[in-house]
Amino acid sequence: MDTRYIAAIEIGSSKIKGLIASVGELGDITLLAAEEIKVSNCVRYGRISNVQEVTLHVNRIIRKLENSPAVSPGKVSAVYLALGGRSFATMAVQASTKLPSAIEITADTVERLKREASFGLVVTDKETLALLPKTFNVDNTEVKNVVGTIGSQIKAEFLALVCAPDNKRNLERIKIETSEQQPKREYIYRPIAQADLVLSPDERQIGCALVDFGAETTTVSVYKNDVLQAIVTLPMGSRNITRDLMVGLSMTEENAEIAKSSVGSAMNTGTETDNAKVEINNYIQARAGEIIANIVHQIEAVGFKGQDLPGGLIFIGGGAKLSNFLKLAEAQTKMPVRAGKINSSITVKANGIDLNENIDIIAIAKYAAVNSDLNCITRPVVAEPDDDTDDEVYVARAGNIARGTRRSISEDDENLLEDDYDDDDDRHYRPKKKKERRQMPKQPVDDIDEVLDGDNGEDGDRDGDSDDTEGSGLISRINKVKERLASFFADKGAGDNLDEPTE
Repeated sequence: MDTRYIAAIEIGSSKIKGLIASVGELGDITLLAAEEIKVSNCVRYGRISNVQEVTLHVNRIIRKLENSPAVSPGKVSAVYLALGGRSFATMAVQASTKLPSAIEITADTVERLKREASFGLVVTDKETLALLPKTFNVDNTEVKNVVGTIGSQIKAEFLALVCAPDNKRNLERIKIETSEQQPKREYIYRPIAQADLVLSPDERQIGCALVDFGAETTTVSVYKNDVLQAIVTLPMGSRNITRDLMVGLSMTEENAEIAKSSVGSAMNTGTETDNAKVEINNYIQARAGEIIANIVHQIEAVGFKGQDLPGGLIFIGGGAKLSNFLKLAEAQTKMPVRAGKINSSITVKANGIDLNENIDIIAIAKYAAVNSDLNCITRPVVAEPDDDTDDEVYVARAGNIARGTRRSISEDDENLLEDDYDDDDDRHYRPKKKKERRQMPKQPVDDIDEVLDGDNGEDGDRDGDSDDTEGSGLISRINKVKERLASFFADKGAGDNLDEPTE
């Protein structure tokens, strides 16, 4: 069975990340390569604002991923893109039907209810991405798995995933350039993929809220009874704290980020005596407290209070790494708070990948591995050798193809493969010439004159020339050479007898 590969891209407000992973038989993934590029203004609030700049960054990441040793010579032929950002949220919608008699409810019945629910959506400026089942009632009894139950009256509540049209439209405008044609792309909803990766089954059952505290957005996903109850995205994040420092203390963005990460604290510990640090932390603590208050307000707006979610708040995202932020959230909300970590078995082959620093992109890859069968990497196919092709030559050529040389087989090579080879005493290989050669006697001869005066026909004439008139055999050739030499030296004044010894 051929290995399946996942290529995932996550476009955030502060970074664009790319990852390639191989998929095991059980949906487990092995990270092969990962790349990221920091961005500032081309993505705002999780939504692409400069398509051309993001396109350049995405293609640069894909080229780096393709050139990594674990992927090369494979090429990206499909990609999964994360979809989220500002305006990404859920809307509750209901549908019901009454049947003439009690019958078994099938998947087709649920699809009809979905279509009816879609007609009941309030017309807004947002695009509906999907309808997710929330609760079902059959004959006034709530059921979890509606397919297969018997009843005549069915009521269903769905969650419609919605976002501004630009969220997805701008992703579609990205032109991904590879050696293949324009690769296929599928979209994965970031908050749902993150929850599947980070939350435990117990937390989803008893109730919890997953909070993705990013650079410019904060997404809250509420779960109860193992069902998604609501998703809300706030247009505020850790960059709001940075901007407060820039404006209040006249800092550059770079210096404000350094101050926030190095000396900043979201909670007053009462031990700080440096006036400059105290002033920095006053700005940080004020904004951090406001963000937490907005998180609590959104949870209450969808119908839940702190006591309804015993699983508490689970924070992910770069903003949650602010010093003492989780302690502030626990003190302010009176709820259990923990940092989200990957609870699945993920194997890492690429160097320098911190799993918990890359929850966002790993969540996309893991969700794609389990819920889709698209293979994102195409590898070059090496043709099988012909029956009359020498195996060693084929293996050498296959190696050249794998190294990217792709040398075509020339006509001379074809002729060389068809020639016979002789194996002499020195074990060197040489092709036979098309003209026949004289076979020298392998046994000793008693009289050398028999060889020299032999017939000049098939054996004596090495080049096939049969025009000699002075005799035959090697002696006639020697005599001709002597005559020519004698004539030459005669012109120079030398004697005619070449057999005579010289002084």
